[in-house]
Amino acid sequence: MFLQISRIPHFTTLQKFSDRIGGTILQGMITSFIALININHIFFGIDSSGFRSTHSSQYYTERAKLRKKKKWIKLSVGADMLKQIICGIKIRRALHSRHDNIDFKPIITRASEIKPLSVAVADKGYDSEENYVFVREHLKAYSIIPSRNMHVPIWRTHGRYRKQMKRGYSKLLYNQRNKDETIMSVIKRLFGEHVTSKLIRTQNRELSFRCIAYNMHRLTNHSFTYLLKLIHRTHRVYYQGRLSKLSG
Repeated sequence: MFLQISRIPHFTTLQKFSDRIGGTILQGMITSFIALININHIFFGIDSSGFRSTHSSQYYTERAKLRKKKKWIKLSVGADMLKQIICGIKIRRALHSRHDNIDFKPIITRASEIKPLSVAVADKGYDSEENYVFVREHLKAYSIIPSRNMHVPIWRTHGRYRKQMKRGYSKLLYNQRNKDETIMSVIKRLFGEHVTSKLIRTQNRELSFRCIAYNMHRLTNHSFTYLLKLIHRTHRVYYQGRLSKLSG
């Protein structure tokens, strides 16, 4: 009755839908959530984490002497740190052979196309003068990416913006980056840290669907919290008015 359909769909409908839908459409669905939030600028943060492509643990693999395979998938996530809503993702294989820097520009560019950026924070894995120039001069945002080699003196550090980072930066703004790790933790706690699909195409779509489900979960919680605050504020104004009438 709620879906307003005349007959029950076949049980393989969702499977066929996930197999046929394009990755570009899923990316658009993920980025569309940030447009539903009432913000003017994005406080951007980026991080990556690995997902196992098999159910078997490392201990079982070693004890059973199974053939070791490339069983890690890297998910890079760019999100708004204040609302903790995912803005863009990038999925890759070969967890340890590809550097995080390769996904920085595509993800932050996709986020900047929705709404302008105010601040961009990332960990040392994204330390690059090219990233600084792109964020500050092209996107017109403030960036905080700590230097990878802190023991190297400032006069031997290459790049104007990297030298500025070694002279000091706001810890308060940079610590907001921890919410990126919180997003990864919530995704793994809600949906698991392993991927059940076997094909590369379906694995990518499974992780995309998880990010969409996380955004829906986060947006629902945010709306419910806002509703509770609104009810509490209405009750407080009401009872303050009643007390003022009684005292008067």
